[in-house]
Amino acid sequence: MHAPRHDPISRHAESASDAPSAAAGPRQVDGLGFEPELEREFRQHMRADQRRSTLVCLVTALGIWLTFIGLDLSRLENLATIGVGDVSVELAIALRLGTLAVILRLVWVVRRNRQAHAYHRLTMLALALIGVTCAFIANMYKLRGLPQADIAQLVIIAAVFLPVGLTFFQSLGIALLIAVFTTVLGFAMLAPAQLAEHGRLSVLLFFAVFVSAVGAWLRERAERDQFLLRRMLHSRAMSDALTGIANRRGFEEHVAMVLLQARRDRAPVVFAVLDVDHFKRYNDRYGHQAGDIALTLIARAIDSKLRPPMDMVGRLGGEEFGLLLYDTTPEKAQERLQRVVQAIAELKIEHAASPTAQYITVSMGAAGFDGQETAAELYRRADAALYSGKASGRNRIELGKGSERLAG
Repeated sequence: MHAPRHDPISRHAESASDAPSAAAGPRQVDGLGFEPELEREFRQHMRADQRRSTLVCLVTALGIWLTFIGLDLSRLENLATIGVGDVSVELAIALRLGTLAVILRLVWVVRRNRQAHAYHRLTMLALALIGVTCAFIANMYKLRGLPQADIAQLVIIAAVFLPVGLTFFQSLGIALLIAVFTTVLGFAMLAPAQLAEHGRLSVLLFFAVFVSAVGAWLRERAERDQFLLRRMLHSRAMSDALTGIANRRGFEEHVAMVLLQARRDRAPVVFAVLDVDHFKRYNDRYGHQAGDIALTLIARAIDSKLRPPMDMVGRLGGEEFGLLLYDTTPEKAQERLQRVVQAIAELKIEHAASPTAQYITVSMGAAGFDGQETAAELYRRADAALYSGKASGRNRIELGKGSERLAG
C-alpha cells in the first residue's frame, strides 16, 4: 500500500515555499538608499556608468582652471608682492596649484583605470578645493578692487550635482560645504561696506543649492529605479524559478568568471555535478509537487554549505545541480562535499521507492581545475565522474579520471 503522496516532506513544505522569494533580494527603493549590500552594488554600478561623463567634466574643469590661472596672472601683474610677504597672494597661488594637481591626478585615475570605483573620494576633494579656492580668491580680489565674477560660485554649486560618480547626499554635502564656507569666509574677510552685497550672494548660493539639489534628487531616484529594475530582470534571467538558486545560464557565467580569476590567482578550483538518486521514482511515487519541494530543500541545503561569493550552486536541469568550490584543492573538497551530502541526508526526505536508501540520497562527480581547461571540459570530466559513481552503486562522491576517489 502506497504512503500518502506528500507525507515524506510535509514538515518541510512551509519552510521551502519561500525559497525563491528569499533569493530574489530586496525589491523596493527606500528613499535614496538600499540595504547595505545592494547599496554598495548600486554605487559601484553608478561610478562605472558615469565614468565617461566624469572624464568629460574633468577635462572641462581642467580647461577652466587653467584659464583662471591665466586670469590670475593678468590681474596680479606685480608678483613681487610675494617676495615682501603678502600671505594672501601666496595662499591663493598655493590653492590654485594644489587644486590643479588634484584635478590632474583625478583625470589620470579615471582615464587610466576603467574599474576605478573609488575615484569619488578624489572627486569630492577636487570639488571642495575648487569651491574653497574660488571663494578665497574672489574675496582677495574684492579687497584689492580687482574685477571678479561672483557668478562663478553659482556655477560651481551647479557643477557639484553633475553626474561625476557622487551620490545625491555626497553632492549635497559638498555643495553645502562650499556655500557655508563662502558665506563665512566673506563675512570674515570683507570690509563692512562689502557685506551687504556678500549677504545677497550668500542667499543666492543657498538658493542654487536648493534648486540644483531638487534636480539631482529626481535624477538619482530615476537612476535607482532603473538599476533596481535591471537587477531584478537580470536576477530572474539568471535564477531558477523553482529553487531560487542560479539557473544553468547564471551558473555557467559565474563559472567562466571564476575560472578566469583562478588562472590569474593560480587558485585551486573544484567543479562538482550532483544528481538526486532515483528521482524519477520519487516523482512517480509522491507526485511532482512533492518533487519540487524536495528539490527546493536540497538546493537550500547545498547552498548553506558553500562560501559566497566565489562558491556557487546552480540547477543545471531537472534533478541535476552544479557546484563550484573556489580556492579548494581536491583533498579539501572531500570534506566540503561530504558536508553537503550530510546536509541533504539530515533533511530525511523519505524515498520508499529508492533501491539505494530509505531517504533521498545524492551522487556527485567532482573534478579539479587544471588551470588551463575550459568550463565545458571541466564539466565533462565531472560529469564522467558522476556516471562512474552511479555505476558503482550511487550515494557516493567520485573524483574525475586521474585522481583517487573522494568519498563513499
